[in-house]
Amino acid sequence: MATEDHPTWLKPQSMVWTSKKRGIQSRSPTTGSVEAIEFPAERWQVSVTYPARLKNDGGPAEAFFARMVGGVERLRVYNFVRPVPRGTMRGSPTLNAAIARGDRQIAIATTGTLEAGDFFKVGNQLHQAFKSAQPSGGVLTVETVHRVRQAAAAGTAVLWDRPTALFIIPADASSVSYAPGVMDAFSHELDEVYA
Repeated sequence: MATEDHPTWLKPQSMVWTSKKRGIQSRSPTTGSVEAIEFPAERWQVSVTYPARLKNDGGPAEAFFARMVGGVERLRVYNFVRPVPRGTMRGSPTLNAAIARGDRQIAIATTGTLEAGDFFKVGNQLHQAFKSAQPSGGVLTVETVHRVRQAAAAGTAVLWDRPTALFIIPADASSVSYAPGVMDAFSHELDEVYA
């Protein structure tokens, strides 16, 4: 099993980021009230479409995805639409306090800000800011979309520049279509896996 970075030369035409959550809902037949239980198996799914290209330029993309399909090889991908935060968090931020599995808030030692929707990474997990956050006393407390999956100690690096998640391509085949002189656009579905 190999892990590859998404090639920089392979620019997507479009990306759809999906937040997948697991839970059970139950509605009372007598009162109509709803009870829900959420499970911590949240993950990202990405649907990526790549543009058509000249036939002579199609070989590298065709070979790359022919190798990556099947759910065995892993692929590091960042959000191409928002590779860096819209907020001002830069430099070398770190965790201000330890985080535990299940946490939904992360305290970051930084004077920068994060806007709702900004991505950042702690350990092996890609996080997204649920709400915009401003620092107070050099600590930025961020509410996250997904729960923390793995504990991390205070001082752990927080990555903001092209933070990645680890994905597989679960499909068992990769197909491309050629027309005279052109390789048509093609798509792949990516499912996040835990490291």
